[in-house]
Amino acid sequence: MNFNNIIGNEQNKKLLINSIKSNNFVHSYMFTGIDGIGKKLFAMAFAKMILCENENKPCDHCTSCIRFDGSNHPDFMITDSLDGKSIKIDQIRLLQEKIAEKPILSDKKVYIINNSDLMTVEAQNCLLKTLEEPPEYVTIILICSNEDNMLSTIKSRCTRIHFENLEISEVKEYIKQNYPEIEIDDSIINLSQGSIGKALKLNENKTLYENK
Repeated sequence: MNFNNIIGNEQNKKLLINSIKSNNFVHSYMFTGIDGIGKKLFAMAFAKMILCENENKPCDHCTSCIRFDGSNHPDFMITDSLDGKSIKIDQIRLLQEKIAEKPILSDKKVYIINNSDLMTVEAQNCLLKTLEEPPEYVTIILICSNEDNMLSTIKSRCTRIHFENLEISEVKEYIKQNYPEIEIDDSIINLSQGSIGKALKLNENKTLYENK
């Protein structure tokens, strides 16, 4: 997992990579933009760089990188909705317990809240306490598709990075590289509005419809 394998939003790549090189990244980010444009992939690649033990990040061969790629890094966690509808306060309380623990493998810890706009108001207010006084070793990344669902107090404490919709050519290239077994009509890709996730979903629904 690294930025070389992610298509689009080149300016955001440069911004995040330079923040690592200059050791000038912050405690809390909010990645915004429509679903299916790679926000989570960006967050994962950024997290891997933060946690990497070597100077040239990510090195892909230190213990941290190997554990990260193996999905068993003790200083990294993703929180997401369990029912597809909401992220509840109990999940945020568990997250806070983990955040309070010192790093085990790396000097830093990274926590991603995917679909953070699904957090209940109670969950957001609970998280606010951590965003106000985060431990020095932690970085929290909120991935958000609908900013209107986020409390202004949460947004004000995060560095916001907006992700643009992908170009149609970028959607086609990504699907060609990562899903060579799938054939998607240009008409569907044009309807995707620059979202890889939407293109795949539209194509899946088309396939289901044709198979009825």
